[in-house]
Amino acid sequence: MTKLHTLVDLENVHPKIEDLRRLVPTMTDTWVFHGPNQAKEAARLKAAHDAVTLVPHSGKGKNALDFHLSFYLGYVAARQPDASLVVVANDTGYDSMLRHARTLGFTVKRIGFKPKVVSVAAKKPAPAKSASANPQAEVESMKILATKIAPPARKSAVPTNKATAAKKAAGGKASTTQAAATMPIDRSKVPAAKSAQTATGSESKAYLRVKKALAKMGKEFPRKLKSFQRHVQAILGKDSTVADMGMVVRQLERAGIVTIAGELVTYWPTNGSAGA
Repeated sequence: MTKLHTLVDLENVHPKIEDLRRLVPTMTDTWVFHGPNQAKEAARLKAAHDAVTLVPHSGKGKNALDFHLSFYLGYVAARQPDASLVVVANDTGYDSMLRHARTLGFTVKRIGFKPKVVSVAAKKPAPAKSASANPQAEVESMKILATKIAPPARKSAVPTNKATAAKKAAGGKASTTQAAATMPIDRSKVPAAKSAQTATGSESKAYLRVKKALAKMGKEFPRKLKSFQRHVQAILGKDSTVADMGMVVRQLERAGIVTIAGELVTYWPTNGSAGA
């Protein structure tokens, strides 16, 4: 089995073992680099996983731990050239070194980490799911209908005047506009918005189109969340909605093609040599 080494800069990020398993699901060996202030945190990671190696440092100086981590990355890469190596840190200072390592044929990359913030609203029980496959699409559809169809007028049980009664008795026909205004709307026959139509099936056509486009990008993946979202929406086309884009992104996450951590997007294991 090919080794996958995870090197964690514990001065820069503070993931728990569950976070590391989520960021790098197939990791086999974990190296935790820490200073004196992170000793207890590092010990908890060591106790939670059998294949964790602690690398403490007590030296002073700017970027001292960064150089420790870079030294070990080169050491492991030289000893196991077929292994994959992942640096878990938000520090972009590693990126130049990682790009150079890739030019030498090594499979390396950096993954950022931001802890999830649980809001009070998130703790409330989720509302019951509606029958619609895409609630957001249904809301957009109703907004469109509201601008095109006037609300039904209330019918009076008794004619308001004799002229109206006489007109009905004579078989007079109301205008097309009046008939449309007084006719109750059967919403079951109103077509759903386009975005709802694309949500059918476990793999929609939109999802397959985006997946195919990402596979052709090589190392040019967008790494920031906003850039990634704009890229997905551009692939879907100018007629796509935010709901379409969100649905495709969720399918990509469920398929393991992308991992979104805060504002950073990583692609694994679709392209193990994707850029940092």
